Amino acid sequence: MKVAIIVFSPTGNTLKVAEMLAGALEKRAARVQLLDITRSKALSNGKTGARCLQEKIEEHDLLVVGSPVYAHHMHYGMLAVIRSLPKAGGRWGKPAIPYVTYGGISSGIALHEAAKALRKSGRIVVAGMKINAFHVMSRILPTQHNTGMPGREAQPLIDRMAAEIAEMSIDACRDITKELNYQSARGQIKAKLIFREKFWQNHFYPKLKVDDSLCTHCGKCVSSCPVQRLELGDDGLKLGRSGIACIHCTQCVHVCPAGALEFDCDKAKWDRLFRKAVSGKGPLPSNEKPKSAVYPTGSA
Repeated sequence: MKVAIIVFSPTGNTLKVAEMLAGALEKRAARVQLLDITRSKALSNGKTGARCLQEKIEEHDLLVVGSPVYAHHMHYGMLAVIRSLPKAGGRWGKPAIPYVTYGGISSGIALHEAAKALRKSGRIVVAGMKINAFHVMSRILPTQHNTGMPGREAQPLIDRMAAEIAEMSIDACRDITKELNYQSARGQIKAKLIFREKFWQNHFYPKLKVDDSLCTHCGKCVSSCPVQRLELGDDGLKLGRSGIACIHCTQCVHVCPAGALEFDCDKAKWDRLFRKAVSGKGPLPSNEKPKSAVYPTGSA
């Protein structure tokens, strides 16, 4: 079995799952190519992304695509990557598996979105996986959620996924896209009508603020930005026009040694909202169970 894994991982959680899955597959004699497209031209829409994938992805039997969930959705940049995939056939295997990591509040409709996009590229979605992980935005708030996850608690599920892949008959796969549509009607409505990521970015999410008096121009934030949005020039650090819009992953704030970056918001207000969400209250959570699962063969 030859498996290609494409992963977008702004803060490393989704990549960690990919590495754990790759290790479990290799123990079962699979040959694995892991391509991390974070900070890559593959995230560009259209021909640039398609050309990058064509050049880098090796021949495979099965394609695995991993992404974090943003506001109940697979990030639109990663969905664009899936849509730019070459049609299945030849060296591009037909079976495909999407997986997501999310901060424990809601995995939303991300897996179903990815599955539908993979289907449109001529692939058969043979499985899916969601993994409960650290909520990275919480690291700029007093309340942090799922610290240290994913870790050992995710290994049994990942091992199960690897075992099912290793035992899979490529010529006898069935499509499970409908089974990844697991959210309630209410949850789907919230995701589609309320949690529109670009709208939230423009109107609700806090803006990144740079304190020029503290910035040392070390460039760590620029190199860590998963969508390559930050630019460092003679006039200081700027939120540039190239790349995808800021995805509020907080990676730049996290790596800045001088504390020159922060998101301009009422952190106490956001923390109150976040605490309600992680406790299963307020307008945001889905209270979904199980938090982590492998599809279609049951959940854990």
